[in-house]
Amino acid sequence: MVSVANIVCKTVGVAGMSLAVYDAYAMAQHHSLAGSLETSADVYEKAVAAERSNTSASHVTSAMQSKIANLRMNNPIVPIIGKAKGFITGFISSLGDNIMPITLSALAIAAKGFVQKCGAWGLGIYGVYQVAKEGFGLGKSTAVDK
Repeated sequence: MVSVANIVCKTVGVAGMSLAVYDAYAMAQHHSLAGSLETSADVYEKAVAAERSNTSASHVTSAMQSKIANLRMNNPIVPIIGKAKGFITGFISSLGDNIMPITLSALAIAAKGFVQKCGAWGLGIYGVYQVAKEGFGLGKSTAVDK
C-alpha cells in the first residue's frame, strides 16, 4: 500500500526535477541565440579577412573572393549549427549547475524508505536556502553592500 509520505516525497521529487529541467531548457534557449550569433560573427570575420587579403592584383581573383565571401556570409547552415551547439552547451551547463537539486530529486523519486525521505527533505531545505539566498539576499554580499 502506498503511504502518504511516499506520495509527498515523489511529488516533491517530481517538482524539483521539473524545475531543474525547465531551468536547463531556458538556459539552453538563451545560449542557443548567443551561439548562433557567435558562430555567424566568427564566419563573417573569417570571410571578410579572406576577401581583404589578396595575394595578387587580379580583378578576376578579387571578384572570385568577393563571391565566395558572400556565399560564406549568407550560408543558412552556419546559424543553425551555432544554435544547436549553443543549445547543447547551455543545457548541459545548466544541468551541471543544478546537480544538487537533480540528485536530491532523483533520490526522492527513485529511492525507497529513509533515503527517499532524506532526498525530499534535502530538496526542501535546498529550496528554502535558495529562496533565502537568491530571493532575499541573505548571506550574499553585493557591490552595494560595500
